Amino acid sequence: MDVVCRDEGAPSPMVLWGTGCPHHSASLTRLCLSSPVQVGKLNGDIVVKCNTSEQQVTWTQNGEPEPMAELIAEGQTLTILGLDLPATGNYSCWAGTVLLDTTYVVVSSARKEGMNVSCQAESYRGSFHCSWTCPHSTVFRARLTRSDGSLGEWVPAASHHGQFSASFTDPSFCPFAEELRQLQLQLEGLSTTSYLNVSIHFFVRDIVRPDPPQELTVQRRGEQLHLAWAPPASWPLPKSYFALLYRLQYQLLNGTQVDKYVEGAEETRLQERVQRVRISCQDPYANAAWSPWSAWQDVDAAQQHRLRAR
Repeated sequence: MDVVCRDEGAPSPMVLWGTGCPHHSASLTRLCLSSPVQVGKLNGDIVVKCNTSEQQVTWTQNGEPEPMAELIAEGQTLTILGLDLPATGNYSCWAGTVLLDTTYVVVSSARKEGMNVSCQAESYRGSFHCSWTCPHSTVFRARLTRSDGSLGEWVPAASHHGQFSASFTDPSFCPFAEELRQLQLQLEGLSTTSYLNVSIHFFVRDIVRPDPPQELTVQRRGEQLHLAWAPPASWPLPKSYFALLYRLQYQLLNGTQVDKYVEGAEETRLQERVQRVRISCQDPYANAAWSPWSAWQDVDAAQQHRLRAR
């Protein structure tokens, strides 16, 4: 299920990524592990402070003594006027040739175009997986606000060519209780020039997509084909509470495909001459997606021979 992103704006001035920065970019990895990140608004002023007892310091931007920005230096503080992309980067304060402190300055990004977030849970066990795209950020981290309102730890997102993903577990989630509070997932993205902070809100019941049913068997019994199956191994018990609607799709000998729906049972019979069959399932009481299809199960050749002989 796709969920809606909400812009959370700029964070508090100092954003320490720490170990939440994945190792995808050497420069950003060094940044995340060693420097506080300070976020400012585009074309706004931002004040950077040198964490030192020295009263007079000098400043460099990305190692250059003449930064590409309009600056006002006063004691231990540096004011960047009209922050733009060329003014972003690594600001270091010095006492002579001694490095005192470093802050990485980025712009708060409002660009959400192309950022599509999709979350999916295979059952009601409180675990789910989210993926998203964002062409403007190099690294992401994510944090879950659980169903009881508590905050989880920051999780580094895996990345592959602009595709990001992370998995989460809510230990406070109760599958037997009615969901009254939406989960909130906060995403922070960082590039060499900008910072992105959005959040998504959803109920687990709205992102459930079961795994395919398992153990599909097809047997010839007299004039009929008997089909039996089992729920997905990941689906919770008891079956009476966590019911499933099953969708059988079978192909006749002439190539026609037919759908049949079964609820409250894990077996059925078919009168038609069937070539092959597959099955999927859905939670019928939630806004849940259908599971992926199981693999096609071919009807045994010997069974087909007997069917054709009748």
